[in-house]
Amino acid sequence: MNIVKEHFKSIDEMIRTIESRPNNKIMRNEDSSHSNDYDFTKTKSYDEAKKLYQVGYKEILPRIKRAVGEQTSQMSFINRRQVTTNVIGYAPHVPNAILGLPNSMIATESKPQKTKTLSICYCITANCGTDKEEFVRSGIAVLGVINSLELQGIRVKLRICFYCSREDDDRAFGTIDVKDYREHLDLQKLCFPVAHPSMFRRLGFKWLETVEGLKEDWAYGYGSQVNDKREIEKYLLDKDEIFVDLKYTKKYDYDVKEIIKNFNIK
Repeated sequence: MNIVKEHFKSIDEMIRTIESRPNNKIMRNEDSSHSNDYDFTKTKSYDEAKKLYQVGYKEILPRIKRAVGEQTSQMSFINRRQVTTNVIGYAPHVPNAILGLPNSMIATESKPQKTKTLSICYCITANCGTDKEEFVRSGIAVLGVINSLELQGIRVKLRICFYCSREDDDRAFGTIDVKDYREHLDLQKLCFPVAHPSMFRRLGFKWLETVEGLKEDWAYGYGSQVNDKREIEKYLLDKDEIFVDLKYTKKYDYDVKEIIKNFNIK
């Protein structure tokens, strides 16, 4: 098995890399990253795809904000501060004061809690028949999942797998970090990489055209999606990382609560 893997710390790093190197010998005559049409990519050019990343996929931003806002309003928040009575505090506790009790002041006590973390690998690779709306609905669901988890006090890291393809005994995996545990959920920054087909069908294709390590049996094509769960776990995922793709979100009808429930978070 020939495994080709390349990871980037940011989309900027990825773009600089793929634009600084020529097509590899296997893909030397391929340029679908630039020649694919609007119906397939939902951008008129490779440069337009880059611009959408830089300024944000604003066309769907209202939909994302609305969906995330609805989830926020439905959440019940946990109060991590407990009100107690003590000998010192910020206000008198009148009943205790009348009784002459020493703990006649109201105070708040913070409950230290261990921060939970969760790493998600979201794969945006999809077959050629996948419609734009599936990318959008799946991306919105993933952002909703992250928002919901972080409202529950779970810090989330998001890694995008923008290419997850196979050809005979070759496997090609391209990944990018798009959100760290400590970063807040920036919807405008994330809406393009998680919800626009050009992240895969232009920038991802450009990566495959230039990445080193493909063997001759790749056969000058863009490969087919890797669906074998064992291969994904073995070659793609980091330790304790959760895998999500368009098929996964569709399976649960893009329902954030159902998706999270099936993460089996302990």
